[in-house]
Amino acid sequence: MKNLRKVFPYSFFPFLKIFLFFLGISCFSFAVHSQVTIDGKLYPDLLWGEGEEDPSDFPNGGLIIIPEDFIVTTGKLWEGEPPRSMGSFKFQDKTITNSAKFNNEIVEILLKAEPKERAQAEEMLKAGILYDPRFFAFRYNYGRLLHLSSRYDEALAQFEFAKSEIPEFYRTYIHIGILSLLKNENYYAIKNFKDAVSRNSFDITALVLLAEHYLETGLKNRAKLYLDRALTIDDGSPNAKLGLARLEMEAGNHYRAYMILNKTELYSPEGKEKSYDKKFHYYFAETASKVQDYATAESQYNKILEYPNDPFFGSFSYKVIQRRRDITKKFADAKKTQLEDDVEKDVSNFK
Repeated sequence: MKNLRKVFPYSFFPFLKIFLFFLGISCFSFAVHSQVTIDGKLYPDLLWGEGEEDPSDFPNGGLIIIPEDFIVTTGKLWEGEPPRSMGSFKFQDKTITNSAKFNNEIVEILLKAEPKERAQAEEMLKAGILYDPRFFAFRYNYGRLLHLSSRYDEALAQFEFAKSEIPEFYRTYIHIGILSLLKNENYYAIKNFKDAVSRNSFDITALVLLAEHYLETGLKNRAKLYLDRALTIDDGSPNAKLGLARLEMEAGNHYRAYMILNKTELYSPEGKEKSYDKKFHYYFAETASKVQDYATAESQYNKILEYPNDPFFGSFSYKVIQRRRDITKKFADAKKTQLEDDVEKDVSNFK
């Protein structure tokens, strides 16, 4: 894993750092903390938001959640390779002496999003869990893989195991909520979304998901309340703006929805990409298609297709998006040809 830092540019995501306990067999010391300010700036995407902590509390190593929503491991103070395990185990013909580093190798495979390699990653995760069943990263990442494979019951079980190990980490509750919705267990989904909100009042993900749930169940006024609450925390949030656009789409106001999404900034004034759900591109494509902006629709479908590991594809077919992209491309090409023909006719008439 010599190129680990190249694959996962941690320095760009300091507010997504997790300082956790590699329980039992692994070699990390117990610590569950967070940071509110980094270089004097308050970040909205905090884990727990209880105050800036002394990094000396984390003597051996830590975990980081990367933008693709997998967990990777680091050494002390988030630099270098993670520490070795106290024991070892066999996987195929190899002896694994560092389960944390083994986890990072699994994540590299998962990021390639190839079906055959996912099967290999699953075998690696099973072997890792058999060796160290209380290692949070194994459980969380296995839950993500199973969700992407549409194995919802199995994914839910893994996230429940992860929750029992690190009950403070809010994103685990979000995944449990999403999976519960897919299983039509709405009450349990709502409970977990609210648990996520209570564990991180700075992050709006669970608030937006609650709004989406109420939107889809016809409770639009309640959905609007949660979106307004989210926007009081982050008034430039692409996810909250997407929620507002979806309210307009549900009301049949596709042009209003299109304008909301078209004006939404996905990058900060410093040029850094904001944290947002990549399904933003799907809904932007859909509403752009409704208002016959086929070129934008095509580009937005292409954008969502760049993220095959996104949770969006845990409940939506990648091939369906490809087909919709192809259809909008035909419309975009036809419209472009028509416009070019019209211009030629205007020029001819002018002459």
